[in-house]
Amino acid sequence: MANRKKLNVDQIISYLEEDDDVFSADIFITPPDNWQNSDEDSGDEEFASINNLSRHQLLAEAELRVTRSFHTESTVVNELVGDEAKVDPIPSTSSVTQSPQPSCSSSVTQPPPKRRRVEVTRKWRFVDIPEKAGKEHCEPDFLENLRNPIQFFELFYDEEVFELLRSETEKNGIQKGKHGFRVSTTDIKHFIAILLLSGYNSVSRYRMYWEQKVDCSFPTIAALMSRNRFEELLRYFHVADNNNLDRNDKFAKVRPLWNLLNARWIKYYPGDKNLSIDESMIPYYGKHGTKQHIHGKPIRFGYKNWSICTRLGYLIYGELYQGASTGNTHPELGVGASVVLDLISKLPQGSYSFYFDNFFTSLPLLDELQKMGHDGTGTIRANRTEKAPLKDPKEMKKTSRGCHHQCTDTLSNITLVRYNDNNIVTVASTQCGVAPISKVKRYCDKQKKDVEQPRCIVNYNKYMGGVDRLDQNVGCYRIAIRLKRWYWQLLMFPLNVAVNNAFQLYKISPAAKKHNGTPHDLLSFTRDIVSTYFLMKDSAPTTSTMSTPRSSLAVIKRVPDDIRLDGKGHLIDKQNKQTRCGLCHKNTTMKCIKCNVALHSKCSIFFHTE
Repeated sequence: MANRKKLNVDQIISYLEEDDDVFSADIFITPPDNWQNSDEDSGDEEFASINNLSRHQLLAEAELRVTRSFHTESTVVNELVGDEAKVDPIPSTSSVTQSPQPSCSSSVTQPPPKRRRVEVTRKWRFVDIPEKAGKEHCEPDFLENLRNPIQFFELFYDEEVFELLRSETEKNGIQKGKHGFRVSTTDIKHFIAILLLSGYNSVSRYRMYWEQKVDCSFPTIAALMSRNRFEELLRYFHVADNNNLDRNDKFAKVRPLWNLLNARWIKYYPGDKNLSIDESMIPYYGKHGTKQHIHGKPIRFGYKNWSICTRLGYLIYGELYQGASTGNTHPELGVGASVVLDLISKLPQGSYSFYFDNFFTSLPLLDELQKMGHDGTGTIRANRTEKAPLKDPKEMKKTSRGCHHQCTDTLSNITLVRYNDNNIVTVASTQCGVAPISKVKRYCDKQKKDVEQPRCIVNYNKYMGGVDRLDQNVGCYRIAIRLKRWYWQLLMFPLNVAVNNAFQLYKISPAAKKHNGTPHDLLSFTRDIVSTYFLMKDSAPTTSTMSTPRSSLAVIKRVPDDIRLDGKGHLIDKQNKQTRCGLCHKNTTMKCIKCNVALHSKCSIFFHTE
């Protein structure tokens, strides 16, 4: 039924800005009382707009005709203890009219409305909810047969992953014009070992690893792989085919590796039921469309990775952030809730308790989690409490430290607790409420006693830091060899994460308890992996690394390929003095007359073939 009320143009515009259900609207303005004496220009009458009206026109009475989009009618109920319920129905049509004589017309057309969440009924009471029992947690069985750090690491970087790295690196080298480029799996393992070593034994320039000076000498690395070979692998290291990239995926160059590792991180995760969800930053300071800046983070610039982790920092699943247009899979709940629901959909079947910060937390999200059989706890912003009768934050600041105020929606069993600590914080939870109250170690100078803390705050502080622990562990021995390619850090981050995840499994395994002496810490665990790969020999060396000695690049560039490889007239003759062989660099008295390069007779065969 239409409601009629006298409004001016300014009030009608404010009404339209606040109402999201309006599909289109026509405003018919009554001529102002002093319209004959007005010298102001309101713009072209034929193409009138609400943005260029004069003051008199804005204050004039007007008629509004509204076309609304169809949506489910809903009612929001807020009930307090001892008060009557206040019901605010959402109207489906409205019409405000006054005076049938318009002087000018202005049409306001808005885009089609977004999907709207149907409001649910809230019944707020000043009561607590009982703390739910902890989720059942079973230790994984596959840890019993693992003994060494390399076995834990190769749960994630197994033969399939190494074959992906080998094949795509070799393919990329051939596509770039290096037709004789060949790579073995052992080459990739040696390459990864050097990368991991740079995290805990870094130098200013990676070429210093091959220098033979008294202040910087790494003979083990030089014996493992030559510098030129390392730079070849560094130049062509790849995980995706450049000819078959998904144009809709901004991270298509690294997607195959992330997909394989995400599947393995989920498969071998230790089974914790209390999980945290947050963003993790991957450092990058160059130019890219998905680079983010988060003020206050230890890593302010880089790629954002949505992460779900255990309490100690085991990364279960990571999803790279490509922009707001790609992550809002549940528009009725918002981007934050969509990220949470997408991440938990990757988990094995079971009941979990999730912890997240105020970017993700909302009451509709907690409702959705309860429908799925999960619990959620998180800090929540004051404008998302849906008119819950909590004390105003300004009033809470006047209370002593440790005070709290609570209200609970008895229909959904969601409780809100506003707590005075260093600052005013509001927590929403379906897992627990205030009781039992704990004493925290912090000391309040004014009260001269320990500060009380509700149970939901205690659990939040205990389980929420999983992603921060992940960032801390990765940052301790982050790979120090850096390139200017935008995707390089996206390849190195999962490598560091794989070491961290392997270490988290090692700590809870029987191998850590049966270890002779002191169990591994993260540094010794990483060093053990590097040492194992350093001692690994290639059982089937490729042609480029075994049968063909590496010749000097300067010599090869000096002799054009058209002459060196033509196979005609390359006679080896004796010269009057000894010079260095162009292939093996040992002294020789022989040289190729046509190429004018000193060569042994046996080296001439390899030098004149590709």
